[in-house]
Amino acid sequence: MLTDTKIRNLKPSDKCTTKRPDKYSDTDGLQLLVRVTGSKVWVKSYRFNNKQQTVTLGKYPEISLAQARQISGTIKSNLVKGIDPKLQKRIQQKEQAQSQAFNDYALLWLAERKLILKPRTYQQDYNRLHKDILPAFKSLAINDITFEDCKAMADAMESRKHDDGTPPREVTRRTIDIVAKIFKRAKIERIVIDNPTDGLKELYPKAKTQHMKHVDLEELPALLQAIDQYHGHEQTRLAMKFLAYSFCRTIELRMLKWEHLDFTNNLWRVDVDNLKVARKHVVPLSRQLVEVLEALKPITGRYEYVFYNTGTNQPYSEEFINNALDILGYAGKQTGHGFRHIASTNLNELGFLGDAIEKQLAHDKKNSVRAVYNHAQHLEERRKIMQVWADFLDLLRDTGKVPNLQQARQQIEASIKLHTSVSIDDVDTHLLIEELERRGINL
Repeated sequence: MLTDTKIRNLKPSDKCTTKRPDKYSDTDGLQLLVRVTGSKVWVKSYRFNNKQQTVTLGKYPEISLAQARQISGTIKSNLVKGIDPKLQKRIQQKEQAQSQAFNDYALLWLAERKLILKPRTYQQDYNRLHKDILPAFKSLAINDITFEDCKAMADAMESRKHDDGTPPREVTRRTIDIVAKIFKRAKIERIVIDNPTDGLKELYPKAKTQHMKHVDLEELPALLQAIDQYHGHEQTRLAMKFLAYSFCRTIELRMLKWEHLDFTNNLWRVDVDNLKVARKHVVPLSRQLVEVLEALKPITGRYEYVFYNTGTNQPYSEEFINNALDILGYAGKQTGHGFRHIASTNLNELGFLGDAIEKQLAHDKKNSVRAVYNHAQHLEERRKIMQVWADFLDLLRDTGKVPNLQQARQQIEASIKLHTSVSIDDVDTHLLIEELERRGINL
């Protein structure tokens, strides 16, 4: 028989191997295995349906000698009743898993996600889990959570209205998705039978798609004046000006690198790996955009990114433009993306070629050689568009009023003096060769 003192002094023998651990018997089939690593594990040998079998009870010292003997005695009693110890153990493990706190299981799920997700996606899951999910299911066992519990979480989120009175519908739906994924994993592991989120998203349909908020043309002069007088970080003020002049996507602005800029030809070759689609297109730089970039050189010229948060040592967050606009008093009235809608609408009103406008907005999402050619098309027209638009914004800002659009365009174009004449054929060839080589296509 074993004693506590003997067990504490046991060490792997010279004959101990990974496949054949040392074995020490106690009573009634209770044995202690000493592995080559030094760990000690209790097992119980028994016969069931005329077959010799063993079941693992647990490790020593987590399970003491007295506890191991008690478990062994219970197994012996169950055998007399015809209960298979292995089946009983599986039932007990399932019951323990089902009684596991949902929050503990959710945190384990999140930790595994960190290994496979992009940092940004993981952070979004982390934030939603800690903000809304964990507080909603606090102290609840995973097997006890019902559809009504999940709906209560969603309703609590919907009660947090935006300034315009609408609920955070998209955030609600994405949070429901996270809970659904957690229960899907639990269902695969046979911890739960049903997913309590089934059908929940249908109660919270997608909100009607709205364009990014933007001011009307009559309000644009005041907005441009407010940006010009912004007293926050100079880099943020310049970012708002750059966004207004270029009407690019905010992610394109944030990911803009100095190496993407060709000051010789005044071109910005946008190359952003977006979450959904690779964005590759060309933006001609107006005189005003070049001036903004020149002003940024002393601030971020030594860094990789043009708009670089020197405090956090990384590109600015996606909200830094919107936060600045909120400070200026345009919360709910204007977003960074809204500058694209302003430009798109009014460039058409100014009478520019619609196809050229669409190319400059980079609405063609196809990542192909044909798309590269399309983006190089109308480059001379697009150079004119970018310069006229920048001059038009300056006119609105300086005069504080909106002129007749056609007259304004005629006056601006008459005042533009092109110092160099660029051949569209030459530029097309240059851009195509560079882009094709970047894609690994040998010419």
